[in-house]
Amino acid sequence: MTKEKRNYYAIIPASVRYDPNLTANAKLLYAEITALCNEKGYCWATNRYFASLYGVSKQSVSNWISSLVDAGYITSELIYDEDGKEIISRKIFIVDAVKNSNFKNPKGL
Repeated sequence: MTKEKRNYYAIIPASVRYDPNLTANAKLLYAEITALCNEKGYCWATNRYFASLYGVSKQSVSNWISSLVDAGYITSELIYDEDGKEIISRKIFIVDAVKNSNFKNPKGL
């Protein structure tokens, strides 16, 4: 995946925005994940991609993802090779927080 400007909208529901247990960067990453989910229904970006995008370490991205998983805002599915020994990709899914909130989609989105 190349570092390019996506033309998708991002959503940060109030439950994520006001969660005192999340850092501001974890909330921003959540928004980026929602934007990337618009293309395939899940986010396929790597920690390396996010680290490059935001100018931080892969460990920082890993910590933010872990905090979002722990809070129940996203789930992560690892895809392994045939031997089950090596991770070949990851899919990140948004837990349907928007559906459970009072969020109304703007017309046309």
